[in-house]
Amino acid sequence: MHARAETPLVPPKVTAASVFVLNADTGQTLYAKNADKSYHILSLTKLVTGYVLVQRRGGQPADTVRIEQAHLRPGSTAGLRKDDVWTLQDLLYGAMLVSGNDASVAIADHVGAALLAEDGKQGDPIKRFVQEMGTAAKSLGTKQTKFADPYGLAPSNVSTAREIGRMGGTIFRDARLLPAWQCTERRLKIGGPKPRTVTLKSTIEILGEPGIVAGKTGSHAGKSVYNLATGWRAPNGQTIVIVVLASTSNAARYKDTRAIIAALPQDFPELAAPAGYTASAARPCP
Repeated sequence: MHARAETPLVPPKVTAASVFVLNADTGQTLYAKNADKSYHILSLTKLVTGYVLVQRRGGQPADTVRIEQAHLRPGSTAGLRKDDVWTLQDLLYGAMLVSGNDASVAIADHVGAALLAEDGKQGDPIKRFVQEMGTAAKSLGTKQTKFADPYGLAPSNVSTAREIGRMGGTIFRDARLLPAWQCTERRLKIGGPKPRTVTLKSTIEILGEPGIVAGKTGSHAGKSVYNLATGWRAPNGQTIVIVVLASTSNAARYKDTRAIIAALPQDFPELAAPAGYTASAARPCP
């Protein structure tokens, strides 16, 4: 991806305080509004959690993790239980599809332990993983992005719309991560002393709409913070990353994103549909 110098347009009227829209294939910034202001990004953090997982353990998606009590964190959950046995792939689904804090911590603990072993050091696996998140973010061109945990509750997990968009330009085109958003529903077979089946239904409301290939929310309803990063496959086949931060409500962040998607082919005709094009939508998995 190579940045292009065109001056970005002002986005259509939206409630979001900060907007950044990037053509990930050309590097062109399409829309920008307060794109360099730092915000608490909440569960958008998990985009980098997933990225570090596939970067460092991507060749071992079937590796298993025994769930410990320390993995069971407050907030959004993928339904982990103590002594469950989950694969790394299923934990990735749990982190991305339903924003499980528990799944994110289990990933961080497992991968962080492997990183410490590679380093020949002892220490806190989760802290080591968070350190790796910072390294990964910098490798993707960020300067203001910071992490203190792998799931997003720490107030010091901050970034900007521009930097989330830049990271999304890589993450939303990564073939190892895209399956996490391929389906709006996943049925997982969980091992352990009490084997069971878990159904994950996407909490990302825009997932499954035409052209949407990826998405991640970051929310704190108690503080009225509503963020959304979306990967949209334009009719011409290029991947567009749309970031809206500090929208006024849950519904507003989706309305903001849909308004941007509707405006893009008008403002950037090169994105418009070729003759005979029909957008595909995601479907629930069997």
